[in-house]
Amino acid sequence: MRVFILTGEVSGDKNASHLLKKLSSYGWDFYALGGENLKKAGAKIVCDSSEISVVGFQEVITKLGKINSIRRRVIAEALLSDLIIAVDFPGFNLPLSRKLKSLNKKVVYYISPQVWAWGKWRIRDLAKLDAVLCILPFEEDFLRSYGVNAFFVGHPLVKYEEELPDIPIENNGPIFGFLPGSRKEEIRRHIPRMLRIAGMIKKILPKSKFIFSIYGDAHMNIDDALIVKGLGRSVIRRSDVVITASGTATLEAAIEGKPAIVLYLVSELTYYLGRLLIKLPFVSLPNIILGRMIYPEYIQHLNYDEIARRAVKFLDEKDKFKEISKVLKEELRGRYDESEVIKKVLRL
Repeated sequence: MRVFILTGEVSGDKNASHLLKKLSSYGWDFYALGGENLKKAGAKIVCDSSEISVVGFQEVITKLGKINSIRRRVIAEALLSDLIIAVDFPGFNLPLSRKLKSLNKKVVYYISPQVWAWGKWRIRDLAKLDAVLCILPFEEDFLRSYGVNAFFVGHPLVKYEEELPDIPIENNGPIFGFLPGSRKEEIRRHIPRMLRIAGMIKKILPKSKFIFSIYGDAHMNIDDALIVKGLGRSVIRRSDVVITASGTATLEAAIEGKPAIVLYLVSELTYYLGRLLIKLPFVSLPNIILGRMIYPEYIQHLNYDEIARRAVKFLDEKDKFKEISKVLKEELRGRYDESEVIKKVLRL
């Protein structure tokens, strides 16, 4: 059987690779719009997902020609497949899933779009698919109430704990980890701001050490800083306090029991459109899941002095985040096994 996997960014590529490993015992052939993680797991990469990994309305427009070209190629490959598994990245993957379902393909969506946050109209597209695999505890009941064949399968960050490479850095002072995100635009916007924050922390605590998790090439100049390629979860585990872009890393930090500060910057157009569309009090998943502000959020407008001082203050509050980690892990275990749901879909 031929399976085509759709991703669109690093986190989706990684989560899809876990799923592929679970399904590999069936002897299926896997093709993908993906990256290095799926390739290592055994998928044939038809298109590199980094080519479409952009965020924001304005940013998408500048790459529209490339995105449409990849979309056409992906549709051609998916039509040759028996099953399509779309993973997260709804701006690209959800319309494509709807299109492929209309062409009588079996389609499973893994990591449901956050329709409870914005874009509720997208639920009707999810309801047309064969199954939607949810990773947050409240999503199954919410989606089923709208006729979606939804299953809470648990969060991959909890279900697929893995050995992490150690990061060699002297431990003779507090360690602050910086995660600017995986997309090129995120890195471009966040790195200069994070360097400024690190410099301010250094003035408060001269013995501080810094680790930056970087995807791609980035040139940085700061004393006592270690730059690693990717390894976001390892950076979080090695750090005392994390300063991270909004995204998967916020949940990784909470699961690891680490205090964190969340920041995010996009174009002004994207920011103002987002304010009109998103009606949630928080943007980071730990805050959303627990319904309270455990991680401070600085979106678009950064108070550098306040962020630096909060990061330093968090050094004295580390124990409370270990308890938060226990609560989150229990919440995110899941009710179903992904591979069993997929086999059920194939029997339909």
